[in-house]
Amino acid sequence: MSYSSRYVLTSIDDIKKVAECVLTGIQKHAPLSEERRYDITLVINELLVNSFEHAMPTVQSPVIFKAGVVGRQLRIGVADGGRGFVHESVIAKPDDVLFRERGRGLMLVRALCEEIRYNRCGNSVEVKMAL
Repeated sequence: MSYSSRYVLTSIDDIKKVAECVLTGIQKHAPLSEERRYDITLVINELLVNSFEHAMPTVQSPVIFKAGVVGRQLRIGVADGGRGFVHESVIAKPDDVLFRERGRGLMLVRALCEEIRYNRCGNSVEVKMAL
């Protein structure tokens, strides 16, 4: 099974289309349950919305989204030109996440993914999900 895609986004309105295209691409190679489709869409939405909210992309500094399937694993990467964040501080205290204004989306992503890795400054993330 093999699937890969790359998108350059400058508008938050593109997120739904990207999620739909990724699901369509994956399903050409592997059937997905409705639950798994929902989980994948949620992860894509959370990662991309965070980039748009914090990096404020432009044509000169867009959000780059990559997705690929290796075996039975989906790999998603999102990078933007924003200044990043200290990701350890957002995910370090899961007990109070429901009461914080920020961070719940990243906790959902963490719960749905097998692996999540950020670059040092926090403006690039790669996640791995079982299909």
